[in-house]
Amino acid sequence: MGFGALIGTGSRNELLRGELLACVTEVRIEQSLEEPTRFAIRFQEDIRDGEPLVMGAAELQPEQILTVVVPDGDELRCLTRGPITEVRCSVAIGGPGSWVELHGVDRRVELDRQCFRHVWEGRASDAATTILRGYDFEVDVEATTRNYSHSVGTLNQRATDLAFLRRLARQNNLSFWLDYECRLAGTPPLGGSLTVREIARFKSSPARPEGPSPPVSVADIPLVPSVDVALRVNVAPDRCQTVTAFQMDVDVERPNGFEGSAINDRDGRESRTSADDRQPALASGERLRDVTGRNRSVCITSPGDAEELQPRAEALLTDAGWFVHATASTTAHMLGAVLVPHDVVPVEGLDRRHSGPYQVAGATHVINAADHFMDLELRSNYLGAA
Repeated sequence: MGFGALIGTGSRNELLRGELLACVTEVRIEQSLEEPTRFAIRFQEDIRDGEPLVMGAAELQPEQILTVVVPDGDELRCLTRGPITEVRCSVAIGGPGSWVELHGVDRRVELDRQCFRHVWEGRASDAATTILRGYDFEVDVEATTRNYSHSVGTLNQRATDLAFLRRLARQNNLSFWLDYECRLAGTPPLGGSLTVREIARFKSSPARPEGPSPPVSVADIPLVPSVDVALRVNVAPDRCQTVTAFQMDVDVERPNGFEGSAINDRDGRESRTSADDRQPALASGERLRDVTGRNRSVCITSPGDAEELQPRAEALLTDAGWFVHATASTTAHMLGAVLVPHDVVPVEGLDRRHSGPYQVAGATHVINAADHFMDLELRSNYLGAA
């Protein structure tokens, strides 16, 4: 793996031919918590027998599936898998200096190609499971509470499957993303293929306890770092700094509570409801409401009864509860690991209020002959004790 990444092609994830892999100059992958992952792979064009090598390669044409895998310690980590959606090129006279750039999106793009009109009954999580299995994903779906039916109201889809699933996730205080498990068969660059499990996750991130209210103590749920490395900012020389840049923003002017009412459009009855942020803190400390001691209410205008309004209010408050944001730059070599969204990583070398675990909210990977660079977006929902 001299380049620093393995690239699989096609539905069988066969490794990219050595002559094509030798033409790769850079891989760029942009990941976030909610959006489909986007990738771009740039090749230096080569002329073989009077014909361009890269532009003519059958496995690099639009709609072909590409898989990008990188080493992560002793394991492999799949960063993305999806179709080529755009091909760009620049042709220099004589050949040298020509390049080809492939752009693509993970397989969530397949869910966004057709608009469907469908009436669902049962729970939103049941609808999500049915849709995702139709695209041959393995599924990991967290059960939702409301049961839709013709007697109390149906769950209506008038959108693409992707837009519908993202709406369901937002309304039920969940996230929808793709996760991967992979292994290598064969010995590159002589040949081989990748075995990739694509898991569609429709659940809370980080995981939260079941029930209508937050736990009494954060010890009730193990929200611990999910990786064995740390982002070290200002530490003693013998502990080795693992970031090249770090910036932070703390925004406390966010809603932290909700009280409201909803009217049932079938019987005209009004019911009142209240909501809080159900996401436990990543570690013990002050939550958003504790930092200022002030109440800030969220205003919601939404159709439906209190049973439908409740999770929507909780979703808005959970999102607002991530009031600490940071960015960090590092490399896979410096950190000794690869981070992706939904990972929880400790940050060390700040003061006691700002050190501690953060969740990765976004990651931009740039892989070239020099290194595997990572620009990270981080978030936290607490401040440590002063």
